[in-house]
Amino acid sequence: MAHLPTDDELDVVQDCERALLTGAVRGDRMSAGLLIHADFREIGASGRVWDRERILTMMEEEAAAGPFRVDASDMAAVGLAPDVVLVTYETRSDAGHARRSSVWLRERGRWQLRHHQGTRVPADGGSAGA
Repeated sequence: MAHLPTDDELDVVQDCERALLTGAVRGDRMSAGLLIHADFREIGASGRVWDRERILTMMEEEAAAGPFRVDASDMAAVGLAPDVVLVTYETRSDAGHARRSSVWLRERGRWQLRHHQGTRVPADGGSAGA
């Protein structure tokens, strides 16, 4: 019987998520490409839908434009299935405040980002109501 990812595996996935938030990885298409699944899709905080090629190009251009800074907080990971992890967290950057979720898959022994969702947080914090 297959088991959910261990705490150590969840830590590895969170490290991968954090790596994708650094200018060094975002600006290196090969490094970022190793972490992003071939069938990647993102629904960004902007409402745009991104595929793998578009997100790699955007990250590369963003890193080339100058220092990239994003602060991530409240990161948590939970195993959904033996080779599936959900990561949730919040980010703050020049682009604003967003709540984020990522689905990571392990294939051939390597964790890769399969889906990402970003939702902007309103100026009032968005905590009232559901």
